[in-house]
Order: sequence, then C-alpha cells, then structure tokens
Amino acid sequence: MNSRLSCVAQVAGLLDPHQCGSLAGLSASDATTTLTHEVRTLQMAGRKVSTLFLDIKGGFDNVNPSILCGMLKAKAVNPYLVSWTRSFLTGRTCRLRYQGSLKIFAPVNVGTPQGSPVSPLLFVIYVSRLHH
Repeated sequence: MNSRLSCVAQVAGLLDPHQCGSLAGLSASDATTTLTHEVRTLQMAGRKVSTLFLDIKGGFDNVNPSILCGMLKAKAVNPYLVSWTRSFLTGRTCRLRYQGSLKIFAPVNVGTPQGSPVSPLLFVIYVSRLHH
C-alpha cells in the first residue's frame, strides 16, 4: 500500500517537488546536496542566502484523519485509497503498561501508527502545504 500511495501522491501533486525523505530514492543526502548547490549558485551571483529548517515534534502523533482524507479527495485520489487511509487511521486503540500492570484500551483519534511503513508518507502528505 505504501508503494501504491507513494506513486499516487507524486502523480496527484500531493507532495512538494522538493520533498526529500520518506520517499523512495530521495533521502536527506539528496536534500543536503540540493541545498548546497542552491546556496552556492546564489552566493556566486552575489545574492544573500538564508535557510529555514523546521523540526515538527510529535508530528506523526497529530495527523488528523479527516483533514488528510479531505486532502486526498481534493486531489481526486481513487476513493479506494481514501477509504483505506481513513480505515487505517481510525478505529484504533492503545493500551499502556504501567509498573507492570496493563491499563484498559483507550481510543486513538489522531496520529499515525508508530512503526508502520506508510506512516511517514501519510505525514509528509499531511504537512505538504507547509512547503507553500
């Protein structure tokens, strides 16, 4: 599902063309190389350059399924993928263990599951508007 959604996200314009990371073939090294090239090119032309970096703490934990699915629908993503995404992100529960005892299951209404291969991609789609 991660591969399918990744292809659809790129074709549908759900990802910024400069997005690196969380996508096959585009790593932090690619981002560093591109940034270095852009900075040096602008400096050689006599321009001043600045860069803004964002570290979104707890980002995966704050993905709102309704907003994300609305973004997918707005880009005319196949209803099957929208439905799968909604199902993947809703109706989940978690249970904590504290001092050796298990607590009761509690609903999880936001966020992407930790450790899932599709969670980083869903997060990148969710925050793609920040690039603009």
